[in-house]
Amino acid sequence: MTSPRTDLTAWLEALRSEYWEHQEEAQDPTGGRPHLVFEAGGRRFALPAEAGRGVVRRPRITRLPGLPEFILGVAGVRGEVVSVVDTNRFLAIPEPPGGPGGYLVLVASGDLRAAFTVDRIVDVVPVPPEEVQPIEAPWAGAPENTVKGQWQAEEEEPVTVLDPDGLVRGSAVPDDRRQPGGS
Repeated sequence: MTSPRTDLTAWLEALRSEYWEHQEEAQDPTGGRPHLVFEAGGRRFALPAEAGRGVVRRPRITRLPGLPEFILGVAGVRGEVVSVVDTNRFLAIPEPPGGPGGYLVLVASGDLRAAFTVDRIVDVVPVPPEEVQPIEAPWAGAPENTVKGQWQAEEEEPVTVLDPDGLVRGSAVPDDRRQPGGS
């Protein structure tokens, strides 16, 4: 027998999926898909909105031993425990003077979820896929498979478009790192 919490979670996931399916149908007339634009380390980044699971103020984070330096720890967000990734360290970009940003962007890739620190949420804008220009070598230390390309709106600074799957899966800790005696 399933618990009421399991039923509620399944119902909410189905509702969320249906919502995003309708969002995809309601694209901007220019053909752009909604992207969340945020700032981290003095740079602007965009992430496809359908991969986002929300934005929250940075909660209390519990540090766990033995994790990579870019993982700040775990936090309870909306009834779920998620890993919190220092976006600046993970993407190898300069950290702001005050440390990691005050907001978390919750990102999903399949059944994996992670929360990424950001300094500021800028906007949600339509990004036409044909306007995203590839970047061969984004910057020194940028993790593989995280950068899709660069997009520039009229009279604005370029925005680096990130791949949500690359972000979440690239920042995930391999199972052997979670086990006692793992390398």
